[in-house]
Amino acid sequence: MLSKLSLTKACSQYQLECRLTGHQDAILCLAILNSGKLLASGGFDGLRMWDLQGQIQLAKPSQMRNPCDPVTCAVWLTGKNNVQETLCCGTGLGYLIIWKQHPNTTTEFDEILSRRIGSRQEIMHITCDIRDTSGGTRFITGTRDKRVQVWSLDSRHQFSNVFSIELSTTVPRASFFHGTDIIVCGMYDGEIHRLRGKDGLILGTYTAGMMM
Repeated sequence: MLSKLSLTKACSQYQLECRLTGHQDAILCLAILNSGKLLASGGFDGLRMWDLQGQIQLAKPSQMRNPCDPVTCAVWLTGKNNVQETLCCGTGLGYLIIWKQHPNTTTEFDEILSRRIGSRQEIMHITCDIRDTSGGTRFITGTRDKRVQVWSLDSRHQFSNVFSIELSTTVPRASFFHGTDIIVCGMYDGEIHRLRGKDGLILGTYTAGMMM
C-alpha cells in the first residue's frame, strides 16, 4: 500500500491525502514524474503505474520475463525533445527495461527495451542526466558487481553504451552528473569516486569515513 501526503498551508505540516492499494508484496522504489501527474512503484511483485490526479492505478505495463524478478529502481527519463514520457527500471536479476508512453494517451505504456546488463546482478540505481542538451537522454546505472555504466537513448529509441567500468572495491549505491563528470558513492566502503563523463576514467577518490 502507498500513502500520498500533502502539505497544508495553514500549519505547514504534511497530512494524509490518499492511500493507493495495488502491490501485494514489499515496495522497493518509487519514481514520480516532474509534473506530479504519474507515479511508478516497483517491488517484489513487479511494476505498478498510478495516476496521482485521479488517485487510481493504471493498466500494468508489460512485465519482465521472470515474475520473481523484483523491480529494484526506477526513474523517469527526461529528454529535451521527448513528447511521450519514458520510464526506465532496473531489476534484481540485472535487467534494464524501458517503457514509452503510448502515442495519444497518458495511461498506456509500451515496452521498447529489455536487456540484461553487466554480469547479470542487481541494478542498484539509475540516474538521469536532466541537463543533457543533445536531443537524447543519458543515464547512469550502478550494479552490485561494482560496475558503473553510462547509456544513451536517442529520440528514435536507439540505445547505446557510452562507457562501462568496474570499480575495484566499491559497490555503486548512488551517482549523479556533476558538470561533465560523474560522482559515484559507494555502499559499504564510504568511498566517493569522480569519473570523467566521456569514458569513465577515475579522476579522484575520496573517503567519507563510513558506510552509506
